[in-house]
Amino acid sequence: MRKEQPSMAAIPRHQSARDRQIRRLAESSFRASETSLFNKLEAFPRFATKRSLARFLARYEIYRELLPVGGSIVECGVFNGAGLFAWAQFANILEPSNHTRKIIGFDTFAGFPSLAEQDEEPLREFAPGDMRGDTVEALKASVAKYDAERHLSHIPNVELVPGDFLRTGEAFLRKHPHLLVAMLYLDFDLYEPTRKALELFLPRMPKGAIVCFDELNCAAFPGETQAMLELLPVRELELRRFPFDPWITYAKL
Repeated sequence: MRKEQPSMAAIPRHQSARDRQIRRLAESSFRASETSLFNKLEAFPRFATKRSLARFLARYEIYRELLPVGGSIVECGVFNGAGLFAWAQFANILEPSNHTRKIIGFDTFAGFPSLAEQDEEPLREFAPGDMRGDTVEALKASVAKYDAERHLSHIPNVELVPGDFLRTGEAFLRKHPHLLVAMLYLDFDLYEPTRKALELFLPRMPKGAIVCFDELNCAAFPGETQAMLELLPVRELELRRFPFDPWITYAKL
């Protein structure tokens, strides 16, 4: 079994004693419930934290804004799949016949590949291999479950791309020269892959497309903001956020 990696919410300096208590209560209440595992999943608001539900709602609001925009959804940094499968579920619910809207997830599935000088922060609390989520095989099993519920299940619309994005990004575009991007969700956390993603995908994003950042203006991951400042005209952007989620920042192009 792989060692569990923390999310941003579980990093010690981002947690209070109350946060740790909430996590323990969430896990213990899930284990204590005597109903079936399927029934627990169906009752997910009972067990999920306010934070995870708030992020789900934020993603829903963003998806509603991109509905009129042509193109696919590219998520850079999959981790355990909360974002990728939120987009996929919204696609299946809100536009089940839009078979050209693909949801593409890039990740090493092995944690951070490396850190650049621009990623250095005073506490130096991250290293290569950190922030590793679930395996690509486990996530593909979840894609199979998702496809079973889809209207056009014979046309795949979720693709996982494993490996270092500095190598896989350009290779993916060579195989998919038709790609347009309606939304780019940047959650690599690090400078080099974030900058590379902006370089590759911004020219493929039409007017009205949405670019999202998961750790913008975050002291723990300065490289993400640095990449944005180098590739986007920040003075011309209306950077938006939600009052109920402190992390997600997005802009319409």
